[in-house]
Amino acid sequence: MDVSRLVTLTYISTAVVAFVIFDKTFKWIWASFDALSEFTVIPPILTLTTTLAIASVIGLIMWMKRHPKVDPFLTEVIIELKKVTWPSWKDTQRSTVVVIIFSIILSFFLWGSDQIWKRVTDYILTIGI
Repeated sequence: MDVSRLVTLTYISTAVVAFVIFDKTFKWIWASFDALSEFTVIPPILTLTTTLAIASVIGLIMWMKRHPKVDPFLTEVIIELKKVTWPSWKDTQRSTVVVIIFSIILSFFLWGSDQIWKRVTDYILTIGI
């Protein structure tokens, strides 16, 4: 894929994530206004909060496209990411197994340390030091 397509894909993914965030936020805020909570633009498909979320997303994407630093920054990031040498699937699986095993060992160590510290503090508190 060329860089312009990946930049466009980035804008689309940003729009989807922003829509979900805006829609949930507007619904949460709008719920406090009892008289307006059932207001719909096109019943039952399009509520006012969804319309506001769509308008906010369009505004956000237009601002991002027109901002002099955002579009060049995204282009530079994608160019640099294309230069990265990504690990193979086998290396990724091995690294994941190592991380999981280390996490299990570390969790047992922390559990043991916690048990020792609990016994020490219980002993100190029962003596009344």
